Amino acid sequence: MTQNLENHGFLIFFISILIVTQLRWAETYYYNDIAPRIAAAILFGTILNWGLTKFLDSITSQIKTKEKWQKNINDISFTLSFSFFWVAFHEDGQLAGGIIMLLIIYMIKRHEKANNWLSIFLKSKNFEVELDETKGLPTVIVKGKHDPDNLTAFQYLCVDLSEIFFEIKPKKFKEVRLDLQVTNTPNEKILPLIFSIAENHGIELSYPSKATT
Repeated sequence: MTQNLENHGFLIFFISILIVTQLRWAETYYYNDIAPRIAAAILFGTILNWGLTKFLDSITSQIKTKEKWQKNINDISFTLSFSFFWVAFHEDGQLAGGIIMLLIIYMIKRHEKANNWLSIFLKSKNFEVELDETKGLPTVIVKGKHDPDNLTAFQYLCVDLSEIFFEIKPKKFKEVRLDLQVTNTPNEKILPLIFSIAENHGIELSYPSKATT
């Protein structure tokens, strides 16, 4: 799971900070159009992450000490992945506490012994999401074990799905199939979340049980 956080930390940060701006705007004015604003925040956050990734890749190719540079980027990305807490605690004082929390996490991540402990703590990963384009229809495969008490796992499931749907969209597939392999819960409980994210990205997602209803 540590590697997953390192890979998606900047994406989570952009999405979280944009959602926070929309929540603070809604608290000042009104919540009537908060749903499309949050959807737009996810979309723009994904675009910003894509741009930053391309920029960092271009810099990395020109740096001689790539290993040290990549480790620094991974540490920063890992730290920023915890910025999703800002969505729940987005008041002025709470945001200040959130920034302090990120600084502490960064120092722990940089410390070798503490980093080893943190890696063990985060080793379990509830969900894995991948795209299989070798079949007749491109297929998004979601594997994992449902744990209703692990809200962080759902956070990263949403991030993984958003990233894959963002990659799929330019390819303009007419239809994308969903292969759901989640244990410990009926598939119908998790399907609405997946279909909602797909619709936000303009992806036509098909699932056998949905077609039969």
